[in-house]
Amino acid sequence: MGRVSEDEVSVMTHDAEPTGGRRGASAPARRHPPKTRRPTPAPVVASPAITALEARIAELRAHPDGVHTPQTLVDAFRAEHASSPIIEPDPAGVPGLRVVTFALHDAAAERVLLFVNRLTDETDLDRSLMRRVPDTDLWHLSYRMPDDWIASYSYSVQRPGHLAPWERQPDQRGVRDALDHGLADPRNPSQITNRAGVRISVAALPHAPAEPWRAVRDGVPQGRLTAHAGPDGRRLWIYEPAAGDHGAVAPAPTPVLVVLDGDVWCDAQPLPTILDNMIADAAIPPVTAVFVDSADRERRWAELDAHGGIVDWLADRLRPWLVARLGGAIDLAPRRVVVAGQSLGGLAALAAVVRRPDAFGGAIAQSAALWQPDVAREAAACPPRGARIDLQVGLQEWVLLEPTRDLAAQLADDGVDVVLTEVDGGHDYAWWRRTLPTALRRQLAEPQDAEADPA
Repeated sequence: MGRVSEDEVSVMTHDAEPTGGRRGASAPARRHPPKTRRPTPAPVVASPAITALEARIAELRAHPDGVHTPQTLVDAFRAEHASSPIIEPDPAGVPGLRVVTFALHDAAAERVLLFVNRLTDETDLDRSLMRRVPDTDLWHLSYRMPDDWIASYSYSVQRPGHLAPWERQPDQRGVRDALDHGLADPRNPSQITNRAGVRISVAALPHAPAEPWRAVRDGVPQGRLTAHAGPDGRRLWIYEPAAGDHGAVAPAPTPVLVVLDGDVWCDAQPLPTILDNMIADAAIPPVTAVFVDSADRERRWAELDAHGGIVDWLADRLRPWLVARLGGAIDLAPRRVVVAGQSLGGLAALAAVVRRPDAFGGAIAQSAALWQPDVAREAAACPPRGARIDLQVGLQEWVLLEPTRDLAAQLADDGVDVVLTEVDGGHDYAWWRRTLPTALRRQLAEPQDAEADPA
């Protein structure tokens, strides 16, 4: 975390007590998301480019010329298609569709599994095994996808004499861990860091959401990012926006953005840089962001679960700590405090505005874990009409898509200010970081009036 000011770093620990109402209480048994098959198999198709290559190889085998071999034809193909994946027009000419071909050159591989976020069905991995062009080093697999599709992907390679990485695991969790530690595509410079901390590749078709604010820009002042031991010793990072050309702290008071899984978003996913650039472009006002560490996997599941207690910790422990630390530099009126999260974090963000409207007025819930129905039921019983809610979900998330649509419709019918955004993608940082700014612009828009929040 190169941006974190060293002189601001306090002693930090992962061993703090559980949050909020969980302290000293017996927690319900951990619930697991359902492992259901894709409702329809991923749309595997033949690539016109690969088909033409195989035709040339077949012609060569029928009529050897003494010069070329199947591998030399593949080498020429590789030079012609220098980047991966290969994106081609739909062979049937259907507007809005493309053929996406993943191509890996590995002569020593025995089998290669292509792991594409939510195209790969973890209950049927054989469908994601790549095909090899015989007598060459080329492995390939093609899908027919809408031209706004985006997904992260990686390769898992079986070597001769060894079990495949995905087959030497004792359970589904081990299989997923093996898939999360795949290899990035060496011919694709677009990469992202997954939840396991592994660099993997990103396939983004021409009309996928853009990310104009991701890269550091010359001349844009950087906000200050500092690390702290927050309430109960939990690790926190605070982003304070810069103002002017010299990086001075922005005028007070600013709205507050609370980011769950903050350890990911202030490092692997460059949200501080995104905020710098959005503020510089006047896309959002200056904002103070608080990145909340999720610690290890088990603690994350325990705390961000619908029964986990993180919401009360944010309201009753974090808010007073922020007042003591930042005072008048921040505006903690509920309408000016937004909670953002993904997956279980998205569920917790929703729970924040449903359960604690006295503390939180905005929620950005990306791919919220609505396979847990508790929060949606609470919202139906007591609609959070004073909140602004942004729901975002991937069209490839077959477990979450319909519950998210249902919740959006329910909230709208109940008069809640809700916006639903659907992205052709999976459960994936590849699109979460691209569409988060859209929700930030709406959530952080300056208030239209100066009326105080109702008592």
